[in-house]
Amino acid sequence: MEVQDALRKFPLFAELSDEHLARLVEIGQLRNCTANDVVFNQGDDPDGLYVLLEGNVSVFLTNEDGNDVELAKLAAGDFFGEMALLDGQPRSASIGCVSDCRMMLLGRKDFLQLLATSQLMLESLLGDLSRRVRGTQEKFYFEMLERQRAKNEMELERHRSLSQMVAGMAHEINTPLGIVNSSVSLITELLNDPALQEEVQSEDGKLLIEDIQEAARLMEGNIDRASRLIQQFKKLSFHQAAENRETIILTEFIEEIVSLFQMQLKASPLEATFAPNLNGIGEWTGYPGYLSQILLNLLTNAKRYAYPKGEAGKIEVTLCEHTSDSTDGYRLSVRDYGLGIPEENLAQVFTPFFTTGRSIGGTGLGLAIVYNLATDSLKGHISVDSSSEGTEFIVWIPLEVAE
Repeated sequence: MEVQDALRKFPLFAELSDEHLARLVEIGQLRNCTANDVVFNQGDDPDGLYVLLEGNVSVFLTNEDGNDVELAKLAAGDFFGEMALLDGQPRSASIGCVSDCRMMLLGRKDFLQLLATSQLMLESLLGDLSRRVRGTQEKFYFEMLERQRAKNEMELERHRSLSQMVAGMAHEINTPLGIVNSSVSLITELLNDPALQEEVQSEDGKLLIEDIQEAARLMEGNIDRASRLIQQFKKLSFHQAAENRETIILTEFIEEIVSLFQMQLKASPLEATFAPNLNGIGEWTGYPGYLSQILLNLLTNAKRYAYPKGEAGKIEVTLCEHTSDSTDGYRLSVRDYGLGIPEENLAQVFTPFFTTGRSIGGTGLGLAIVYNLATDSLKGHISVDSSSEGTEFIVWIPLEVAE
């Protein structure tokens, strides 16, 4: 009678006669499950309808990215498995126990026979099924909108970091070109001096020639500097825009990124350094565009949040070999000695749209992008450690990233 009384509290069975309830108890199979047990998996053959007498379960499915998406949480008084029960198709979702549970399984064949004798039960079951389908559709719709919004914001963040680099590069190129322009003006003025021909053999003439030669050397040196800056920028901007898999020398690539970032710090007392500690040359096969975005975001994040008032400080980038789970790879660290991340925020730093700096232009996507690129695109992982003495982000990437 205990189980029969419990079933009467379910809306699905509330209007059934004592005879029908007794029949349910007769055909049902009682099951006990512990927390974290899986009742059934998505794709399993249907075995019947489950009535949850005690405990809580989670309804979830695995999306195309391999991630579990929770559809609903059910408690005592709910039932599940009715979809496969009616159409006989494989389970469309998985059920996992959140706590210890007690449930009753009603076999498909016996339950369908019982439905045929009770119009009330059939109407109740179809009404509940309609509500659940509608709720699931709405959940997926809003999830799809949120994913599209995050994707668009991430793309904007990517272009934003590239535009910041363009601005810094334009400023840096302008300096040597300005020197070249001044040197050219000086040479032109000196060469047009009427006294040049008369005095070229005198002591003053020799000094004049030396001035011209010095101006020429300045031009040559600064043109070479501008050329190197342009080549560095072209290479890095190409990697930022493209998503090609390449084999590169990792130390040279990271050195270029840190050097370009350092150019943005010329007017501030902040310093960014790179110190590789490798046995070899650091050859790596992967996606340089993704790696550059990770590193630039971490550097920019340190500048913005570790030293928010523009105070003096340093950001250290290090690289060394690292083996994890019997897989060779590299350990890339970005360390600052700034404010640190409050303990209550540490667990949320990689959560999309979480930011404490919205007032200074933060979108809450920088570290979310870093996390997704490190784990999904580069098949590695990332961790963060922070205290009052600063923050360190550690990115591990495999020696060779699969296509």
